[in-house]
Amino acid sequence: MAFVAEFPIIRIPTADGGCVAVKRRPVPGGPPVIFVHGLAVNADLWDLPEVSGPSFHYRSLASLAQAAGYDVWLVNLRGHGAPHMLSEPAPGQTDWCVDHFIAYDLPAVVDHVQAATGRRPLAIGASMGAMTLAGFLQGAHITGDVETARVVADPALAARRQAQLSGAVFAEFPAALRWPAALYGPDGRLRWRALLRDWWRTDGDVNHAFELMARWGWLQAVLTAVGEVPLTRFRGSADREPWYARLPRVLAEQAERLERFSLQGILRAAGTFTGATNQRAEVLLRGRRFVLDDMKAGVLKQMAKCVRAGAFVSDTGTPDHVYSDHYDAVTLPILVVQGGRDRIASPAVVRSAFYERVRSADKELLYDEAIAHGEIEAAPVACERLYPRILSWFDRHRP
Repeated sequence: MAFVAEFPIIRIPTADGGCVAVKRRPVPGGPPVIFVHGLAVNADLWDLPEVSGPSFHYRSLASLAQAAGYDVWLVNLRGHGAPHMLSEPAPGQTDWCVDHFIAYDLPAVVDHVQAATGRRPLAIGASMGAMTLAGFLQGAHITGDVETARVVADPALAARRQAQLSGAVFAEFPAALRWPAALYGPDGRLRWRALLRDWWRTDGDVNHAFELMARWGWLQAVLTAVGEVPLTRFRGSADREPWYARLPRVLAEQAERLERFSLQGILRAAGTFTGATNQRAEVLLRGRRFVLDDMKAGVLKQMAKCVRAGAFVSDTGTPDHVYSDHYDAVTLPILVVQGGRDRIASPAVVRSAFYERVRSADKELLYDEAIAHGEIEAAPVACERLYPRILSWFDRHRP
């Protein structure tokens, strides 16, 4: 049975004609919290089913927040959430990027939540969701017509948007997509000695694989032609039992163990890119039918552009808007949640490019050396070591 069925889905229109689907875990009168997901997943990654094992107990941050009295709003950015809570793009729009999430999707949700609850919500974003939140807070919007559209930041709009929120949490935030031990020099040339010397490193100061792929023109050409990476094909139906459920019990148990073992191997391989070592296959097997989502070509193109620039930049029109040059516009209370093993959001870069530049009088850094990218939302270790402290921060910043 689909675990999302018991919660209402609210559909919120955007200024450009799209529609954002939001799952709500309602607590009447409770302080509202908006959750924003990252790349290749949807809102349900914040809300996977509870799972226990011999050495772990996982409960989602969304469920814990609701249990603590918070009114939880789980956002699907445009193009995400099919089939049960698909957020639709503007009519005729076939591709989009993070700029559209910033300019249209999140503003519509914040306006709606504030109007529906009569309170200023808290907001938490992970990875690409944190990028969306950072762009929203600096007043970034798309101006011009179809031919002249580009992204600009408006200080007055930044002030109004920040006044709408009680505080913001940035988890696994790629504030500027660069790494201290960069593979490419300022002139754009590959540092072969660095590649040969550091290829084995798995810490947060390097990510040679991402730096290389961001410069593969043939890969971007293929993605543009295809339009997306269709990851939803790898998730099952939310209403269908596992393929081995009808086998005899002994065979079904063996098939389940094999599936769990195989997924754990895939997670270890993915850790080469993310740094993750704490993921549990049991948690993701319960939720994989819901959380995997397609990656649009426009989003991936923008991410690759950010890696080449070593910054967070727009991909709508010209000239580029450099989001990472405007973090000093942020003044509301913030919490930055960062793992020391994160290979996508380098801890050193997050601190220097974002945390030290925001002008918030109330700011806090929650750092855990052993946690990596993707683990804050879905690893049992985060439940034990991070979630109580995040909820405590929520409590101190209730509207």
